[in-house]
Amino acid sequence: MTANAHPSSSPPLIGITCSRLTGGAWGLYSLGHFLDYTFSDYSQAVLAAGGAPVLIPTPQSAQSLRRVLAGVQGVILSGGPDVHPRRYGEEPAAGLGEVDEALDGMEIALARLAVDRGVPLLGVCRGIQVLNVALGGSLYQDIASQLPEAICHTPKADKAVLTHTVRIEEGSLLARILRRREIWVNGKHHQAVKEVAPGLRPAAWARDGVIEALEYPGKPFVLGVQWHPEGTFREDPFALKLFRALAAAAGGKPPQAGRGR
Repeated sequence: MTANAHPSSSPPLIGITCSRLTGGAWGLYSLGHFLDYTFSDYSQAVLAAGGAPVLIPTPQSAQSLRRVLAGVQGVILSGGPDVHPRRYGEEPAAGLGEVDEALDGMEIALARLAVDRGVPLLGVCRGIQVLNVALGGSLYQDIASQLPEAICHTPKADKAVLTHTVRIEEGSLLARILRRREIWVNGKHHQAVKEVAPGLRPAAWARDGVIEALEYPGKPFVLGVQWHPEGTFREDPFALKLFRALAAAAGGKPPQAGRGR
């Protein structure tokens, strides 16, 4: 079983981190309040995979994060803004986008705690980047300016559209889950993993060499993907398998290798 066991007949609780935006005025003099939010696709994907979604807002203390992790059986680090480069010892470079220091602090602390405690974790887009930075890695702050030969990683396409292929490392956790060496994904990101954190290992790459997945060998379930499976799980069996694998791990079961279409 995972660190937080639950009855086998109950769906495992999967915590999904929220990003923040401003808006939703309470009244004439209260403009600019922060809203904790995440796209409902994440919750719908967790439900479809057999889990029970719960949201993790940005305001947290060390004590509250420990309590949150004591109550859930799995965690999703969701997409969102750029990670501040000071978190990996760099000055801001050209092309850096919006950052949120409070969100960085919460998600980095949560990622470290989840990995330390053996709570199954799936990082999505920003989530793979947070995972890498939390464990000591770094990022390309802007692919277009720092990797000019790269393919387009910010296509003008709906989240449900598969945009490019990724090559999957043989023998990796990701390969065992998907049973494929190459799949199409719906990537949309301008930052990417640069220096891989100690303990993590690349599990997939785009054709241009950009890292598209990371995992932590020796841990029960730590996986980050640079694409957005929550946007395609309804039609793409490989996207749904990622959420099913997380739910299985959260339920104390090994990832189920399945046949893909």
